[in-house]
This record gives sequence, C-alpha cells and structure tokens, in this order.
Amino acid sequence: MAGIIGAINAYRTAVERLKDNPANSAGQAPQPGDFQAMVRDLAQKAVKVGETAEMQTAAAAAGKADLNTVVMAVAEAELTLNTVVSVRDKVLEAYREIIKMPI
Repeated sequence: MAGIIGAINAYRTAVERLKDNPANSAGQAPQPGDFQAMVRDLAQKAVKVGETAEMQTAAAAAGKADLNTVVMAVAEAELTLNTVVSVRDKVLEAYREIIKMPI
C-alpha cells in the first residue's frame, strides 16, 4: 500500500509541474490529439483515484467505512497505477525505438 501511495504522490507532483508550466496556461486550448493534454488528464485522474483510496482507507481505520468499499477503492487505485506504469513503459519503449532510428 505504501508503494502505491508513494507512486501516486509522484504522479501528483508531475501534475503540479504541468500546471505550473507557462506553456500550459488556460489561454492555450489543447488541440485534438494533444499528447501532453492526454498525459496530464491521465495523471490527474490517477491522483484522484489514489486520493479516494486513501480517504476510504483512513475512514476504514476510523471504523467509518464499509470494508467492501475500501477493497474496491484500493483495487481501483492499484489498477489505475498499473495502467499508468504500463503507459509510461510503452512511451519509454517508443522513445528508445525512435532514438535508434537512423537519420
């Protein structure tokens, strides 16, 4: 569980960096097929799912949440994290392939 929370916090930091970047200002609308917008949305959704799982876990520790709800929230957070990691791995793999291409 601590690994999931650590990874979610790392992605939360990445989302904050994207928000702080002047190139991401509200005056600049994302273009269809904008890869940066897709990654930003994915990271934001992952953070929200993680936060929900954290809140459910804290509520369960306080005796205020149903165990089934907690298990579902944690499972969803784990699935989301695995998806984000898989997407990251594929992007890195594609980058490595592009770097190997002859000019």
